[in-house]
Amino acid sequence: MESQKISFELQLNYKDEMKKSQNIFLLFSCFYIYMIEELIKKIALEANISEEEVQHLIDDKKTELSDLISDEGAAYIVAKELGIPLIKRDHRLNIENVVPGMRNVEVVGRIIEISSPRSFKTEKAEGSVMSIHIADETGSIRISLWNEEIEKASNLKEGDVIKVKGYVHDNMGLPEMRLGLYGEIEKVDEVIPEINLTIERTIERVNIGDLKEHQHAEIRAAIVQIFETNPFYETCHCGKRLRYDGEKFSCPEHGVVEPIFNMIISGVADDGTGNIRVVFFRNNAEELLGLKTEEAKNIYDKKDFSALLKNFKIGKEFILIGRVKKNSFFDRLEFIVNNVKKVDVKKEIEKLVKEVEKWN
Repeated sequence: MESQKISFELQLNYKDEMKKSQNIFLLFSCFYIYMIEELIKKIALEANISEEEVQHLIDDKKTELSDLISDEGAAYIVAKELGIPLIKRDHRLNIENVVPGMRNVEVVGRIIEISSPRSFKTEKAEGSVMSIHIADETGSIRISLWNEEIEKASNLKEGDVIKVKGYVHDNMGLPEMRLGLYGEIEKVDEVIPEINLTIERTIERVNIGDLKEHQHAEIRAAIVQIFETNPFYETCHCGKRLRYDGEKFSCPEHGVVEPIFNMIISGVADDGTGNIRVVFFRNNAEELLGLKTEEAKNIYDKKDFSALLKNFKIGKEFILIGRVKKNSFFDRLEFIVNNVKKVDVKKEIEKLVKEVEKWN
């Protein structure tokens, strides 16, 4: 009875958090629309033309640039061509409130991880890409830098506090910041406390039997089965899946490219209240198996899938953080893992004690 009560409370807390996130996104969307309308009014007033004409110029500019810019970006270009000065405003947010689709966003955070630039070459172009992970007191986010943008980060290092202005890209359901045409990245003197490298958004633990579609949750469960399928897939440097025609790999955006191999492992997790298919991508698959992708591919190519599980024990418990989605083909729920943690027995005992004390 008590466990049902706790589970019910967790569900209520989750619904409250989801409602709060949705409200934040709705408010931001409304504010963005209002801001565009204000820009159009200002341009029309300064240029002595109608608002309809301004909207037409903005639409034409977006078409001219193949819809690669937002309404706001097109408005600033139109204003500049008409000789009208506009002050470009950025909107500072806590990292936890950043969601895919936002533009002209500003965040400040401490660098918790920075990668070395990686070169790529395609039929159409060649260049470099690197990533930086930053965090504030509310969450963490990845920033991708491309080609000449990389120079802006040449003097940055882990521990630095930086300000980033840009737009938010959807990377497999997670927000990722990119600079774009008007973006900036710079070191600042603002105070951000030391951040735990494993910082996460506050997500409640849920029993597998209580999981719902679209839910973000933490589960503690044993991996009772690993599916023995090809654990590797090929992507472009831009992150898109590649097509293979029997001779070469190609990206829909960059043409023929040298593939980057990534790992995907799927299996079944069980916590006693139910079981669910779990999917581990990239670094989470590496964490699960205890193998880097390159090492795992060498083993797989030389031997077979079972060799990858040599040091993995079926039945081992993990704490998994991720989101629940519906597999429409099989008509069942799946858990897409965003973070893998080993079970810390001491912390688990402390957690149970706190739950018991809460209801006494």
